[in-house]
Amino acid sequence: MPTRAQPRTRPLLATAAAVLALGALGACTPEEPTTEKPAGKAAGAEDGPGKGSGKSRDGKDGGQAAGPRAAGESAVYPGKGLKITVSAPTAFTPSAYAAGHKNGQQAWKLRVTLENTSDRKIDTTLVTVGARQGEDGETTEGIFDGETVGSGFTGRLLPGKRATAFYGFDAPRGAKTLDVEVSLNDFETEPAQWSLTL
Repeated sequence: MPTRAQPRTRPLLATAAAVLALGALGACTPEEPTTEKPAGKAAGAEDGPGKGSGKSRDGKDGGQAAGPRAAGESAVYPGKGLKITVSAPTAFTPSAYAAGHKNGQQAWKLRVTLENTSDRKIDTTLVTVGARQGEDGETTEGIFDGETVGSGFTGRLLPGKRATAFYGFDAPRGAKTLDVEVSLNDFETEPAQWSLTL
């Protein structure tokens, strides 16, 4: 009795499913944050680089997506249910045991606050904060100084709650700006940027 050839439909179906899944992932656009001004600031007030009318790129109310934010402004991710606020930097003196600080540089400390505006927990452990300084945008190493600066975020953030962490960065004395980027590293959102005056 002749042996019947096995149909090749299973491998073909598996390949087709993989291609469709990759195509669906590629079609997903990460959520861009909008900008929320601090309470008490007039909408449309010019107060930093990239600031405009307080409207989004498409002209709708709800904040501005393009350009860096100023100190005190929030990056809002409505789909994620998260609001991120970065404070103005303040000069500080790292301890003798601080890591990442270089002699001759000025150390700056800033506060990053996450607020969960959703109805579910948000994992904060993958949140990273990085900085560049000067006109050439040189990357600056973060400063870790015990439990006061550089420890970052840990755990899950409950609905309606806030979490705050302090970060430190070096900049040459006389530097005018510190550009800060906060990334959720979740493949669903674009990082948010701030341009802070030193």
